[in-house]
Amino acid sequence: MKLVDLSIILMSVGIVLIIVSFFFKNSAKKVEQDVEELSISIFQETNNLKRRLKIVEEELLLEPEFQVKTPSAINNSVSNQKVQQVMQAVQQAAQVSKNGQVAAKTKPIHQIIVSQVLELNKQGMSIADISIRSNLTEEQVRQVIANGGR
Repeated sequence: MKLVDLSIILMSVGIVLIIVSFFFKNSAKKVEQDVEELSISIFQETNNLKRRLKIVEEELLLEPEFQVKTPSAINNSVSNQKVQQVMQAVQQAAQVSKNGQVAAKTKPIHQIIVSQVLELNKQGMSIADISIRSNLTEEQVRQVIANGGR
């Protein structure tokens, strides 16, 4: 009789475990869904951070005189502002005499646009086409090509 009792007990425990497993499958699916949502949100945040980083990098590339300053340079920068203003005035005056144009009337051409103009010229595009693509006048395109990007 003991063997029969043992088999009945094992069968009933098995049936109970099968019934309980149906309830745990739902919680496992819930955990799986939560992990999937978490991974999607992490992926989206990573893409947002990459996009923001790209924007910051582009802004840094557009800054023509961007420099990282050391703490001592920051302290000296206040005292050197007058010197920098004088240097900028001298550079503007040199540009006026070099180009024969007033620097206040002409906006300096950014280095990225200069390299784009030179590359389009290497590809054999006409000055008019380069002017349209770079939003520069034909005269500015000619100057960039003549100066070789300097």
